[in-house]
Amino acid sequence: MAKSNAMIWRETSGSVGKELTITKKRSGSIQIGKHRGANTVDPTEKQLDVQSKFKMGTIYAKSVMADPTLLPLYQEAARKANKDQSAYNLALRDVFKAPEIRSISAAKYTGAIGSTIAVRAIDDFKVASVNVAITNAAGVVIEQGDALLQANGLDWLYTATVLNDVVQGSVISVSAKDLPANETVAELLL
Repeated sequence: MAKSNAMIWRETSGSVGKELTITKKRSGSIQIGKHRGANTVDPTEKQLDVQSKFKMGTIYAKSVMADPTLLPLYQEAARKANKDQSAYNLALRDVFKAPEIRSISAAKYTGAIGSTIAVRAIDDFKVASVNVAITNAAGVVIEQGDALLQANGLDWLYTATVLNDVVQGSVISVSAKDLPANETVAELLL
């Protein structure tokens, strides 16, 4: 008897009346949960924000599925993640989390051309770009450009191309973007 009951659940998905919802995962496992009815209260600002991100995530995930460059990246990550993930799911999830700028190091920045600024930026999927801008104490942008990803896959290096005569009081602004164009900005006052 137990084997026949397992067979019924294995091939079932959907709602059972207004009591249960049965979902079959990509891995073949079955998830049974309480059936949800319609909401009777207006959504909060936080819920509206999540709904908006979900809409953006859906649009982005659909674009990934049609992009021959991005799709293999997400497919490979999904293959490594687990059996219940798809490239679409990972792309949708990627919209919800912006990259993190863990550190900005100006230890090797002297204001001279060729001196460097190191940035450590991470993302749940991939940091697509890191941009560095240097503003002098008077508030004038001296230079701006893209940092280069280093071999360790975590650090980005920006090499100065313009002389900064007065480093003290200058501000280094860093912008990190991921593939869905989420952006995080951080500053370091010298």
